[in-house]
Amino acid sequence: MYQVLVVMFLLVLLGVGLRFFGVFNKEFATSLTRFVFLVTFPCLIFRSLHGSNLTPELWVIPPIAYLLISLCFVGSFYLSKRFLSLSPQTAISFAMGGALGNTAFIGYPFVMALLGEKALPPAIFFDQMGNFLSTYTVGVAFCLYIRSNKFSFFNWKEILKLPPFIAFLIALFTNQLPLPSFLEEIINLLADATVPLTMVAIGISLSASHLSAYLKPLLTATVIKLLILPLSFWLVVQLLPLAPLYQKVIVLQGATPTLMTSYTLASVYQMDTDFSSSVIFVTTLVSFLTLPLWNVILTYL
Repeated sequence: MYQVLVVMFLLVLLGVGLRFFGVFNKEFATSLTRFVFLVTFPCLIFRSLHGSNLTPELWVIPPIAYLLISLCFVGSFYLSKRFLSLSPQTAISFAMGGALGNTAFIGYPFVMALLGEKALPPAIFFDQMGNFLSTYTVGVAFCLYIRSNKFSFFNWKEILKLPPFIAFLIALFTNQLPLPSFLEEIINLLADATVPLTMVAIGISLSASHLSAYLKPLLTATVIKLLILPLSFWLVVQLLPLAPLYQKVIVLQGATPTLMTSYTLASVYQMDTDFSSSVIFVTTLVSFLTLPLWNVILTYL
């Protein structure tokens, strides 16, 4: 397990080195991430679900994920406004940093490294029908509220256009159906490229700028995202009749660092992009320590 984590960390360092020496810039990381999001991630999702036994237990995961992430978002927003005295734009970026997890780009690779590919189906259900639904309903609704002073939850329809979600739906409807061998081989090759490309892209995109200007809210958001939210998930799953593997996956997905798409949302809706990039940087780096630590803690609980 730890050998795989070391490899992942070295791939991130490779990305950092490639940017440091000017081989690639942040714009290349955006293009690489886009390729992963549009091509290899959908293949990984399809491969993991298409041949899996989709038990009824999987459908318990999305409402838990959606509810806790959404509550964390709302709570983080009001916490930042009342106790940290942040501007509305920075408060939204703070809420996204504390609640919305990188459950695909970081979650899938770490879940596979820590628990094996058998743990991917529950991770995918958490990601696609919990985290992303919360992002495109509660997250976008608050962005719109700050920008236009009115709430709208109609942006949930945007998720229907996302290739990973389309792959998720296709895998559900074609579950266990045979595929042509050449198509399986193509899907497997592209799916296998997801983890290395993702880790390198993360390394290229990391930036430490603006850290000193936001030190207190950054530390607070990091504690919420990497400690309080996964602890909340752990407390909730103790009350549910879920398999131990599913319980672990839910907590680990809850412990992922800040969603990289939160920077995109901050940019599109004119929130605080400097804070968004900073919280992504801090939580991503710290998560390389906290995610394995959560795995160890869950093993002995």
